[in-house]
Amino acid sequence: MIIFGLGNPGLKYRSTRHNAGYIFLERLARSYRKRFSRKKHYRSATLKIKGTEVILIKPNCWMNQCGSTIYDILRKDKHKFMIVVDDINLPLGKIRLRSKGSDGGHLGLRSIIDALQMHNFPRLRIGIGQPQMDAADYVLSRFNAVERRTLTKVMSEGIKGIRILASEGFVKAQNYINSINIGDID
Repeated sequence: MIIFGLGNPGLKYRSTRHNAGYIFLERLARSYRKRFSRKKHYRSATLKIKGTEVILIKPNCWMNQCGSTIYDILRKDKHKFMIVVDDINLPLGKIRLRSKGSDGGHLGLRSIIDALQMHNFPRLRIGIGQPQMDAADYVLSRFNAVERRTLTKVMSEGIKGIRILASEGFVKAQNYINSINIGDID
């Protein structure tokens, strides 16, 4: 299985809301003591979760151009895959696993749907909350200290969900992940 985490490259964007996909993959790799290696158009790390090989990939391109990189990788390697992405339509503290869907206005998902000519692929949507400002400025803003703590907790629970996915399948993982509400955790 390949898990693609979406984000924008460069230090300027490292801790921004729009990079929640990158952040999630970094935390997942760190939990298995793995590091990302640099490839031509992406960074990758390979780990084993409950006996299943999982390849983590962070495309090294702008969010709205990631579809072509993902298409090139999947064209060469026909793995099952999932996309991890930020979502302004979910409150911070919630995370959702879906088997398919629209782009929901997310330019990264739109790029992937356009490149692959399909929308029926799993996506893990990480809530970053509703903007109180221009949406573009909001997604490129950084999490404050309280928000980072919430994000850390919800991502830890999301990583448990990925372990369930690897060992018990999509439906059990979806049930677990979709029940996560950081207000219920402590």
